[in-house]
Amino acid sequence: MTLKKSITPIIIGLIFISLVLLGNSALNKGVDADDSDTIHLRLGQVKAASHAVSLGIDKFAELVEEKSNGEIVIETFHDGLIGNDREVIESAQMGSIELASSSTPNMTSFTNYFTAWDLPYIFETKEEVYTAIDGKPGDIVREQMENNGFKVIFFPDYGYRQIVNNERPIRVPEDMEGLKIRTTNSRIEQADFIQYGSNPTPVAWSEVFTALQQGTVEGEGNSYSLLWDSKHQEVLDYATEVNYNYSSDIVVMNLEFFNDLSEEHQQIIMEAGAEATEWQRVIANENDEKAKQDFIDYGIEVYEPTEEEMREWKQVVEPVWDQFVVEGIADPEYVDIILDTLGKTKEDIFE
Repeated sequence: MTLKKSITPIIIGLIFISLVLLGNSALNKGVDADDSDTIHLRLGQVKAASHAVSLGIDKFAELVEEKSNGEIVIETFHDGLIGNDREVIESAQMGSIELASSSTPNMTSFTNYFTAWDLPYIFETKEEVYTAIDGKPGDIVREQMENNGFKVIFFPDYGYRQIVNNERPIRVPEDMEGLKIRTTNSRIEQADFIQYGSNPTPVAWSEVFTALQQGTVEGEGNSYSLLWDSKHQEVLDYATEVNYNYSSDIVVMNLEFFNDLSEEHQQIIMEAGAEATEWQRVIANENDEKAKQDFIDYGIEVYEPTEEEMREWKQVVEPVWDQFVVEGIADPEYVDIILDTLGKTKEDIFE
C-alpha cells in the first residue's frame, strides 16, 4: 500500500511533464495544442493597421484561411506590437514567429541586392517596379533570401517617398540647403540628401513625429499614405512630389517551417501571396492618391515639380550611383540586370 502511494505521485508528475512538453512543442510549431488539425501562424510588422501594406497582409491571411478551409490561420500583428522591423525579421529567421514583414531598406544586412533597389530613380514608375519584382531581379532576391533562412511570400507595395517638411516650400534641390532631414539607416538615402545640400539625420520611425514636433529634424522622406496614416500631417506644412526613392515591403516565412508544411499547404500560401499582391497593388495606389488629396485638404502645400525641375532633382543625385554601384554595396552586375529587365540604361535616367 505504501509503495502504491509513493509511485502514484511520480506517475502523475511524469504525465504532467509530458503534457507540458507536448504543449510547448505545439506552440513552438505554431500549432494550437487544443486543435492539432489547425496550424496557427503569427505575422509581425510595424506599419499602422490602416496602411496599404497592412491591408495586404490581412488580405493574405484571409485568403490563406479561406483556401485551406480553416486548416491554416494567420494572426497578424501591426503597429510594431511584437517588435520593430529588425526584431520581427530576426524573430522569423530564428523561428520565434513564423512570418514577418519589413520595408526592404531594412533588409540590406541579409543581401546587398536590396541596396540596388534603394538607388535614386532606378524605378521611375510603378510599372517598372512591378516588372522588376515579378521578373528576374525579384527571382534573384527570392533565391538569395532562402540562403538566409527565409521563404519570400510576396512583396507588398509600399510606395514612393516624397520630401516633406515644416520649414519652407521646396521646389528645386537648392531649396533643401541646410534642412535637417530625417532618414532611415540607408546609406544611399543619406547620400541623396547630402547631394541635395541638407543634413540627413537617421531617426527611428517611432520617434519621427516627436523629432519633427521638437525641431530635432525639420523634414523627412516618406510616402503620402504612411505619413497620413501616422498623422504626420499634424507636424508638417509642405510636401514636394519628387519620387526620389521607391520602397517595397517584403513578407517572409521561416524557411524551415515552410519546408515542413505539406505541399498542399505550401501551394496555398504561395497562391494566397500572389493573389494578395495583385489586390494590394490596387489598394496601395488608390490609398496613396487619397492620402495626397487628404494632405491638400488638410492644408499641406503640395508642390509637383515641372519636367525641367524633375530633371534637376534627378541629375543632382546621379553621383550617388557612382558612389554606391560598386562591388560589395550595390552589385554592378545586379544593377545591370535590373536595367536590362526594364529596357533602359543609367544614361536614360539622368539625361
